[in-house]
This record gives sequence, structure tokens and C-alpha cells, in this order.
Amino acid sequence: MDELREKCIHQTIQLCSSQGLDFTMSQLAAKLGISKKTLYVLFESKEALLLEVVNYMFDGVKASEAELLARQDLDLAEKLCRLVVVMPDSYKTLDWRRLQGVEEKYPVVYRQIRQRLESGWEPTLELLRQGMAEGVLRPFEPGLLRAIVEGTIEHLLASDALEREGLDYVQALDGMMDLLMDGIRKREEEK
Repeated sequence: MDELREKCIHQTIQLCSSQGLDFTMSQLAAKLGISKKTLYVLFESKEALLLEVVNYMFDGVKASEAELLARQDLDLAEKLCRLVVVMPDSYKTLDWRRLQGVEEKYPVVYRQIRQRLESGWEPTLELLRQGMAEGVLRPFEPGLLRAIVEGTIEHLLASDALEREGLDYVQALDGMMDLLMDGIRKREEEK
């Protein structure tokens, strides 16, 4: 990826975090110090730009996932907790609530998000199976956990749940993993 395209993507991520999906290509061009025409040479439309941003972000998630899988300092349970909700540190500061409504405004972009969210689960599923085989996890259907995680993330992006609950995206994902790993039953030490 050339340097200007990458700058466009990074600036788009910042605009999405501050303004949501309502930013204009003119605003983006002004932030970058380039003409709108130059921007349209790089990306034929705002939708094409957003599709590239989605792919860039998911590629970053996959790179973080690979780093996490290679770590030897984490036990299996900790690795699983982190793996399911892994994202690069730079994405944790984004205001994901601003992306609410992507399904309605940019259905093609939303389909790409769903496709990327629903693919590439093999390393995580394998680690879940390993956890069951080693007795770290009780037996369950890994595909069900996958469906719960996918459904939760899709819901968080498509609704006002984050704002309604007063959570940021990272808090919501961490809370989901806590519920998935430990359940809602009161722990012995809390009784």
C-alpha cells in the first residue's frame, strides 16, 4: 500500500472515531491537505474507501491475532480470552459507538464487516478444542461460542447498545468474554 493511501485510511479511521460515518470526502481531503479530485483518484467513492478501511482494520486484527498465538507467556485460558477479542492497541481508542448505523448507511461495507468477522476463526476454534482436550475448558460446541461472539459484535455495531449501556467497545468485548468464560453464576468467593 502506498503512503498516501495509508494516510487516507488512518485519517478516515480518525474521522470515523470523531464524527462517525457522516464525514465528507471534502473534509477528509482537507485534513490530508490534498484535493478532493486526488482523493477520488485513490478511491472511486466513499464506500470504496470505507471498504478498504474495513480490510485494513481486519488485517491489523489478524496480525495481532498471530502475535498473540505465538506468545509463550500466557496460559491457554488467558490466550483464549484475549484471542476472541484481539485488536491492535491503536484501535482501542476509537469511539466505536460512532459506527452505529453502518448497516443502514453502507450495506456493502456492513456485508464486508460481517464477512471478515465470520471468517478466519480456525486458529481460535483449534485453541478451544485444545482447551477442551486438556481439560482447561468444559466440553461445549466451539461453533456456538463463535456464533455468540459474531452476533454480539454485529449487534454492537448495528445498534445503540454501547451508548445505551454507557460502555465503550473494549469494555463491552471484555465483559462479553468474562460472561462467556465464567458465566453469570455467582462465584464461590463472591457468596
